[in-house]
Amino acid sequence: MDVLLIAISALSLILAIGMGVILFKVFNDERQRSDARVAVLAAAAAETELPLAPVTLDDDEPLATAPVASHSELFITADEPSPWPRRAAVAAALAATVAIAGYVLLPSRGQAPAAAPAVAAMPLELLALRHAQQGNTLTVSGTVRNPRAGAPQTQVFATAILFGPDGTFLTSGRAALDFTTLAPGDESPFVVAVPVNGTVARYRVGFRAADGSVIAHVDRRADGTTVAQQSQASGSMPWAH
Repeated sequence: MDVLLIAISALSLILAIGMGVILFKVFNDERQRSDARVAVLAAAAAETELPLAPVTLDDDEPLATAPVASHSELFITADEPSPWPRRAAVAAALAATVAIAGYVLLPSRGQAPAAAPAVAAMPLELLALRHAQQGNTLTVSGTVRNPRAGAPQTQVFATAILFGPDGTFLTSGRAALDFTTLAPGDESPFVVAVPVNGTVARYRVGFRAADGSVIAHVDRRADGTTVAQQSQASGSMPWAH
């Protein structure tokens, strides 16, 4: 948009300069023609006029003749209004049009364009989380919600990272949410299937955008603490979020 406005301003300036040059050239040519006409008229008026004797048919009656126009009278022309007022008016109207167009199209430098109100980035809310292992595949599922005060989210991926008993990283997987777009207040389930190549002690769930950037989230599960206590009571390591 800025490039288009700059191009329009440059074109308007070039047009105004071109019109000024053309106007000056036409005015100069007209002045030269006027000076030439004045010089011709002055030269013709300076010629000597010879008196003409009336021609008679006989010795008694002279021939009636019409008055003969002199050289100076032959070069007298009727006064015509100068075309320059009309030309100046046209040029002024064109310049005013260009100036108005530039003023309307170009934003004022003294006033910054109003910025769109920024929506605060709110973390997603994890509402439910489950896991199930069948053979060499661990399936992690749950539900996530976009807060009502948050911004719309699109193409969100759920990730699951698996760790061994000694805390070492085993493997990871990711899958897109069931809903492509999360408007403020919307919820979406997700399912991530991760191949298991060893003993899994715990896993971690997160969320990422399509470009790989991390999307913050908070744990809103009501039974998160209960699940951990039941796992410890059974003698196994908790499958922690």
